[in-house]
Amino acid sequence: MSDKILVEEKGNTIRVRFMDQILDGNAPELREILADILEKNVQEIYLDLEKVVIVSSLGISRLLSFKNKADEKKMTVKIVNIQDKLKETLKKLMLDQFFGI
Repeated sequence: MSDKILVEEKGNTIRVRFMDQILDGNAPELREILADILEKNVQEIYLDLEKVVIVSSLGISRLLSFKNKADEKKMTVKIVNIQDKLKETLKKLMLDQFFGI
Protein backbone atom coordinates (compact mmCIF):
# COMPACT_ATOMS: atom_id res chain seq x y z
CA MET A 1 0.00 0.00 0.00
CA SER A 2 1.04 3.61 0.19
CA ASP A 3 1.89 5.94 3.06
CA LYS A 4 0.19 8.78 1.13
CA ILE A 5 -3.10 6.97 0.59
CA LEU A 6 -4.82 4.78 3.19
CA VAL A 7 -7.68 2.50 2.19
CA GLU A 8 -10.09 1.34 4.90
CA GLU A 9 -12.62 -1.31 3.97
CA LYS A 10 -15.71 -2.06 6.08
CA GLY A 11 -18.42 -4.28 4.65
CA ASN A 12 -19.78 -2.61 1.50
CA THR A 13 -17.93 0.65 2.14
CA ILE A 14 -14.42 1.87 1.36
CA ARG A 15 -12.88 5.06 2.73
CA VAL A 16 -9.83 6.37 0.88
CA ARG A 17 -7.83 8.76 3.05
CA PHE A 18 -5.38 11.01 1.22
CA MET A 19 -2.60 11.74 3.71
CA ASP A 20 -0.62 14.29 1.68
CA GLN A 21 -1.45 17.99 1.24
CA ILE A 22 -1.23 17.61 -2.54
CA LEU A 23 -3.32 15.12 -4.49
CA ASP A 24 -1.16 14.53 -7.56
CA GLY A 25 -2.82 12.77 -10.48
CA ASN A 26 0.60 11.64 -11.72
CA ALA A 27 1.21 9.49 -8.64
CA PRO A 28 1.31 5.81 -9.73
CA GLU A 29 -0.11 4.68 -6.39
CA LEU A 30 -3.22 6.81 -7.00
CA ARG A 31 -3.90 5.04 -10.31
CA GLU A 32 -3.26 1.61 -8.80
CA ILE A 33 -5.39 2.13 -5.70
CA LEU A 34 -8.35 3.56 -7.62
CA ALA A 35 -8.16 0.72 -10.17
CA ASP A 36 -8.06 -1.86 -7.34
CA ILE A 37 -11.12 -0.32 -5.70
CA LEU A 38 -13.10 -0.60 -8.94
CA GLU A 39 -12.44 -4.36 -8.90
CA LYS A 40 -13.99 -4.77 -5.45
CA ASN A 41 -17.64 -5.48 -4.72
CA VAL A 42 -18.55 -2.39 -2.70
CA GLN A 43 -21.47 0.01 -2.79
CA GLU A 44 -20.05 3.21 -1.29
CA ILE A 45 -16.67 4.88 -1.66
CA TYR A 46 -15.70 7.91 0.40
CA LEU A 47 -12.76 9.99 -0.76
CA ASP A 48 -11.51 11.67 2.42
CA LEU A 49 -9.69 14.90 1.54
CA GLU A 50 -9.24 16.20 5.09
CA LYS A 51 -5.48 16.76 4.68
CA VAL A 52 -5.56 17.79 1.01
CA VAL A 53 -5.05 21.47 0.21
CA ILE A 54 -4.25 21.22 -3.51
CA VAL A 55 -5.53 18.88 -6.22
CA SER A 56 -3.63 18.99 -9.50
CA SER A 57 -5.61 19.25 -12.73
CA LEU A 58 -4.61 15.67 -13.52
CA GLY A 59 -5.76 14.71 -10.02
CA ILE A 60 -9.21 16.16 -10.75
CA SER A 61 -9.23 14.32 -14.06
CA ARG A 62 -8.36 11.02 -12.33
CA LEU A 63 -11.11 11.51 -9.75
CA LEU A 64 -13.64 12.32 -12.49
CA SER A 65 -12.66 9.22 -14.46
CA PHE A 66 -12.83 7.11 -11.28
CA LYS A 67 -16.29 8.49 -10.44
CA ASN A 68 -17.59 7.76 -13.95
CA LYS A 69 -16.29 4.17 -13.85
CA ALA A 70 -17.72 3.67 -10.36
CA ASP A 71 -21.11 5.01 -11.53
CA GLU A 72 -21.11 2.41 -14.31
CA LYS A 73 -20.65 -0.28 -11.65
CA LYS A 74 -23.46 1.22 -9.52
CA MET A 75 -21.00 2.38 -6.84
CA THR A 76 -21.60 5.65 -4.99
CA VAL A 77 -18.58 7.97 -4.71
CA LYS A 78 -18.57 10.95 -2.36
CA ILE A 79 -15.88 13.40 -1.33
CA VAL A 80 -15.86 14.03 2.43
CA ASN A 81 -13.93 16.20 4.92
CA ILE A 82 -12.92 18.70 2.25
CA GLN A 83 -11.10 21.93 3.07
CA ASP A 84 -13.17 25.10 2.46
CA LYS A 85 -10.84 26.55 -0.21
CA LEU A 86 -10.76 23.28 -2.13
CA LYS A 87 -14.54 23.03 -1.84
CA GLU A 88 -14.85 26.53 -3.32
CA THR A 89 -12.63 25.52 -6.23
CA LEU A 90 -14.72 22.44 -6.96
CA LYS A 91 -17.87 24.56 -6.79
CA LYS A 92 -16.40 26.97 -9.35
CA LEU A 93 -15.71 23.98 -11.60
CA MET A 94 -19.28 22.83 -10.94
CA LEU A 95 -18.04 19.53 -9.57
CA ASP A 96 -19.49 19.87 -6.06
CA GLN A 97 -22.81 18.22 -6.96
CA PHE A 98 -21.07 15.61 -9.13
CA PHE A 99 -19.14 14.42 -6.07
CA GLY A 100 -21.95 14.91 -3.55
CA ILE A 101 -20.19 17.70 -1.64
